[in-house]
Amino acid sequence: MKKLSGWQKAGMIAGVVCVSFLLLIAIGVAVAVLYARSTLAQLGDTTPTRVERTIVVVGATSAAAAPSAAAEAEAAGKTTSAAPLRLTIDLEEGSFTIRPGSPGGQVQVQGTYAPGLYDLTETHDSEPDGARRSTIRFRSKAPAWARILSGLGDSGGRPELTVLIPPASPMNLALRVSMGESRIDLGGLTLGELDLKLSMGEHRIEFGEPVVGALRRMRLDASMGDVSIEHLGNARSQALETSASMGNLTADLGGEWATGSDASLTFSQSMGELTLRVPTNVRLETDFRNADGEPQQPVPDTKNPADPNAPRLRVRVQSSMGESRVVRY
Repeated sequence: MKKLSGWQKAGMIAGVVCVSFLLLIAIGVAVAVLYARSTLAQLGDTTPTRVERTIVVVGATSAAAAPSAAAEAEAAGKTTSAAPLRLTIDLEEGSFTIRPGSPGGQVQVQGTYAPGLYDLTETHDSEPDGARRSTIRFRSKAPAWARILSGLGDSGGRPELTVLIPPASPMNLALRVSMGESRIDLGGLTLGELDLKLSMGEHRIEFGEPVVGALRRMRLDASMGDVSIEHLGNARSQALETSASMGNLTADLGGEWATGSDASLTFSQSMGELTLRVPTNVRLETDFRNADGEPQQPVPDTKNPADPNAPRLRVRVQSSMGESRVVRY
């Protein structure tokens, strides 16, 4: 038998090492998959199931008693002002639709998800000022690595939920959606304050019709995803603040702004594009600045309406590492 040269011995050793290394990786992956499936099996059924759930956030008893309580207070020469409901909806990992439900109803949650993999929870309490507070959360019970390794990362039935909010209930609303996509229509709701926190996905916000009441403040935080807002004028917010990063934000300022209204809109954008679509029937005052505070003027040369009662929008934009533009229509 011919004696192997030094290079041949080195090649043989390298080949054995490579084969052993690949074999160890294969064994490690197999063990990880078995462990992941075992972890999921302990959580329960991973089969997607149809869910319809009513979450009571407005007490029917207290609502029915409200007229008589108001009448008694009026007879006594007193005024009453019930604090609005403070509703928080926190959703993660899935495809979500949020829109108005039936007048006078409760919050309805409908959709499909695996009860063994995800939790839908609710909590209710009261603030010191007497305001009711309700929180609805949808979260994964299984770690992401376990779902991916077990083969359920993409093919295990992605959750799809629809949340219906009663439009006639006065509330301050906080919406948080992460790691998924959302379609949100808040038109027709009775809102005092609105906080939106959207991240890691594509999100569309719409005000299909004017909100009820006076929306004092609206706040939007967006990151790591693309966000669009339609018919922002129907929100009729007196003050709007947005902060967006690592993604694009498109805001349509059309809609039914109240005649003679004066709104202050602030947009902060970094690492992404900002596009503002502004109708020509509103008066637009702008202050655009870059990250160094130097003024910019990307607004097209379009005259404001001559009507002194036309809604006035005072828009302030600060952007960095991205383009900001205004499109008038």
